[in-house]
Formats: sequence, structure tokens, C-alpha cells
Amino acid sequence: MVRFIFIIPALLLLSACSDYGKIYKSKNATLKYNKAVQLYMKKDFARALPLFEQLRDIYGRATDSLEQVYFYTAYSHYGLGDYEFASMFFKDFTENFTTSKRSVECAYMAVYCDYMDIGSHELDQSQTLKTIGGLQTFINYYPDSEYAQRCNNHIDDLRRKLQQKEYEHVKQYYHMGDFRAAVNSAKNTLKFYPDMEKKEELEFLMVKAQFNYAANSVEKKRLERFKEVLEYYQDYVYSNGSKGENAKEASAINEKAKEAIEKLKTLL
Repeated sequence: MVRFIFIIPALLLLSACSDYGKIYKSKNATLKYNKAVQLYMKKDFARALPLFEQLRDIYGRATDSLEQVYFYTAYSHYGLGDYEFASMFFKDFTENFTTSKRSVECAYMAVYCDYMDIGSHELDQSQTLKTIGGLQTFINYYPDSEYAQRCNNHIDDLRRKLQQKEYEHVKQYYHMGDFRAAVNSAKNTLKFYPDMEKKEELEFLMVKAQFNYAANSVEKKRLERFKEVLEYYQDYVYSNGSKGENAKEASAINEKAKEAIEKLKTLL
């Protein structure tokens, strides 16, 4: 009885595979299409996709049938998490079926898949700016669509990732002891992202890094560089007043810079 219990599911599985295999080898387009859609609706994208791939070749330029197949093919890749190929097919859909009622949806899904294909901020972000451009292009073309606000949200998310990466660059330079690079990196980041969430911390790091840069400079450069500490501190105060999280430490560094300047003046 135990053996029988295990044999039945195995036979059913073989039967199911055999049924699929026959349909895969069949030249009956209607049979393939119905089976592919059935599998798609069950979210069995791995088995639906090969059938849709066959149907793309079978239908050729039969526009109505091919439109359906392209649509399902793109979403099958999406369902499998293959965002690169999904984006490609969604883009192909919008180019081949410009008058389709699904064209705006597919245009959005193309850029959304590009967005989904980008890794976390720790990974290479070479495609991030390109994707932001694609999302913005969609908004420009379809400003009143139901997807426009989603694209704005995706852009905000990608900008946060870029900001986080730049912030980590500044921190890395600082911890490596490359204080000049830390200051320049922080300055450029704040220029490009003036509204970033960690603005206060970067402005503080500029004060702190510049102080360390000045303290480790050759003697003839120290006075000039300690004066820059005071300038960066003034920028910090202008932006944050006394409410900044690092305001107390920034003020202490500023006082140390003043003391160093007075000592250096006595040596002139």
C-alpha cells in the first residue's frame, strides 16, 4: 500500500508532463495558446513562457494574436523576476503596438522593470541615472496617467539610493584619513542634492574633516585651512542653527580652530 501511494502521484506527474510535452510539440496554435494562458493564470510562468515563445514565431505579423502573446510574454518574464527581459518585451510591445489600449501600461512596466532591476545602494549604480531619466520621460509623455505618481515615487527612491551612496563615499574618505577628499566629496554631494536627508551630518563632516585636514597640513598651509573651518562652520550654523544634531561638537571644533588660528598668528 505504501508503494501504491507513492506510485499514483508519480504517474499523475508523468501524465501531466506528457500532456504538456505533446502540446509543446504540437503545431496546433490554438491548443498551445489555451494551454499557455491556462498556465499563466496559475502563475506557472516557467512552463507558460516556452509556449508563448513558440506562438510568437507561429503568429508572425498576425497583429491581434501577436499582441496578446507579447503581453503575456512580458508579464511571464516579470513573474519570474527576470526584469531585464521583461523590460525588453514591454518596450517591444509599446513599439510594435502603438495603438493598443495596453500601450501606456506596458510603457510604465518597461521603466518599472528597469527600476526593479537596480540593486541596493551598496551595488553598482551605473544604470540608476539612466533609469531616472526613463521614469522622467514617462512622466513627461503621460503626465495624467495613473502611473505618473508611481514614477515620481520611484525617482525619489532612486535619488535616495544615490544620496546614500554619495554619503557613504564621504564617510569612507573620512575614515581612510583622506580629509581633503572627504570635504570635496561632501561639498559636491550637497551641491547636487541640497535637500538630502543627511544634509546636517554632511555639513558637520565638512567642518570636522576640514579641521583634521588643516591640523595635518604643512605649517605654511595651516592658517589658511583653519580659516576655512570657520567658513564651513558658518555654513553649518546658517543651515542648522543650534538645533543640529551635531551642533555642540561643531561649535567645539570651531573654537579649536579659532585657538589654532590665534597661535599661528603669533608665529608670523
